Amino acid sequence: MNPLTFLTQRLVKSKTTFLIISVFLLSYFQAFATWSIIIIDPKTGEIGIAGASCSYNCQGIGKIIPNMGAIIVQAMSNNQARAKGVEMIIASATPEQIIQTMKNPIFDPERQQYAVVTIKYISEPSTYTGNLTNTYAGALTANGVAVQGNTLADAGEIKAIWEAVLQGQANELNIHEILMIALEAGAKLGGDKRCGEQKATSAFITVNKPDQRKPYLDLNIFGQKMGGQNAVVLLRKRYERWKKKHNISHSSKF
Repeated sequence: MNPLTFLTQRLVKSKTTFLIISVFLLSYFQAFATWSIIIIDPKTGEIGIAGASCSYNCQGIGKIIPNMGAIIVQAMSNNQARAKGVEMIIASATPEQIIQTMKNPIFDPERQQYAVVTIKYISEPSTYTGNLTNTYAGALTANGVAVQGNTLADAGEIKAIWEAVLQGQANELNIHEILMIALEAGAKLGGDKRCGEQKATSAFITVNKPDQRKPYLDLNIFGQKMGGQNAVVLLRKRYERWKKKHNISHSSKF
């Protein structure tokens, strides 16, 4: 065989193998998420999302549309469902209308977990947990709040996270502090059951102001090895450094 032909075939084979592996890894890393929170601050219009999981990187589960709302699509995390939800938030659909649309079989909804909260319908957050998501799974909502989780270590995690959010609001903490405390509440009760004592291998917090396209807070811990450090603990450390840099207290606004 001509050396050039042989080399070309090897390169093509290598690229094909790399592509197959990349697609597999991408689908795996995006496939799972465990506990997450959406909060809209009715006073400031800030929108924040946070999540943690025993997967490589869970930040892609959510999307914030500044001054409009936010969506979470987790468990098997269907990108097409999320894109449809974003489109409908922009079109001012109600959260329930969005959830019902995303329950279309083309999005494989029974393997999904959805949450939608919008400013226009802030008192009407909506969630859906497919019947094929892993236990423990469920969701709770309040005015401008959605808390959801699956593959949880403890049946009480969702309620503990939800109560942490409501208590933080009652104490007039800022939105990012509430999100951090809520993630910690989930970890305290066991987090993602696949991680054991580690609780989570990835965790994130993202917060947007209503008049800014880019988030002013965007922290993400990912790629922690199994058996290593708890990603929620690492996120807290990074969050504290961010607060110190910007001279922010628990209740001060950015």
